[in-house]
Amino acid sequence: MARILGLVLLLPAMELLAFLIVGSAIGFGKAILLQVAISLIGVAMLGSLLSDAKAKANQRGGFMSVALDGETGMRGLAGLLFTIPGFITDILGVVALAPSLRAKLRRFFVGEKAEMSGPDRKAPRAARRPADAMLDLDAREWREVEPAGRPKG
Repeated sequence: MARILGLVLLLPAMELLAFLIVGSAIGFGKAILLQVAISLIGVAMLGSLLSDAKAKANQRGGFMSVALDGETGMRGLAGLLFTIPGFITDILGVVALAPSLRAKLRRFFVGEKAEMSGPDRKAPRAARRPADAMLDLDAREWREVEPAGRPKG
């Protein structure tokens, strides 16, 4: 959490520096137009997510909910990052849209451990299985324990 707070506090200075670098490379007028165009793309992405939520609400009888998980959440994050003026937030928005970079972005912000993938990883069986899959254990992979608070006897 401290990492995110530090980055949020440094973001305006970093965005200004990035704008000056891009502006000196392509011209300040073009840099401003590019920022406006990318912000409009972000607004359009967020509007698309809202339209999808409204369409689902009409199918479900009028109850509208926006679930920001998985693909929808990353599209929403990318749209929000594109809407915020600045080239650094735009780069983070592109990262949020790239499937191969999403896990790295999530680990950076949340601080999760690297995802285990592939048969050569030595992860516990529970870490490799999908959430909805049945867990099948051999007799040597589990043991019976007494519930807490129950007297032995």
